[in-house]
Amino acid sequence: MNRRLTFTMTTALALAATLSAGLPAHAGTTVTATTSGCDIRPYGLIGARWAELGGENSVFGCPTTPESDILLDNVGKAGRRQSFTNGQIAWSPRQGPNMVVAAWSRNGYAYFDWKTTAPRRYDEFIVRWTSAADPHGAQRDVAGGTRGRTWTRVRTNSGYRWNVEGCDTGVFGSSCKQGWTISVTG
Repeated sequence: MNRRLTFTMTTALALAATLSAGLPAHAGTTVTATTSGCDIRPYGLIGARWAELGGENSVFGCPTTPESDILLDNVGKAGRRQSFTNGQIAWSPRQGPNMVVAAWSRNGYAYFDWKTTAPRRYDEFIVRWTSAADPHGAQRDVAGGTRGRTWTRVRTNSGYRWNVEGCDTGVFGSSCKQGWTISVTG
């Protein structure tokens, strides 16, 4: 009887280790988002942010693609991105291990939201966006901290592509060591 219990426990632990090995590093940090009407279920930090913003009933709607790895200069993994009916959400750990950026359009405005850069805290954020109507884009400085949101009036039928960079100010100017986040379109 004791042998059978040991074998069952060993098998269960081995199965759990095998299943968790295939998940992205951030997938275990939050629970899978619960959905009733979406064919694809967001998970990890992207799923948590989507659920926090309202899930399938939010401006995003349901996912249209599964999460996918985003490479940095076609070499190392920079994070993950997922597309939704009305925007995109991405996990972008260069600015902070739990950094998630989101973009969407609604009622004539394009929105961009990011959080959280913790444990890093920045003096300011530089936000850039481009669109088909303005390929050179625009840039806005936003007050620092660990999160933020900005928007612009929509001037095109296509989406706006957004990214953000956290910076610290010093005597000789700004220092933006972490680089830009993964871009998202909304």
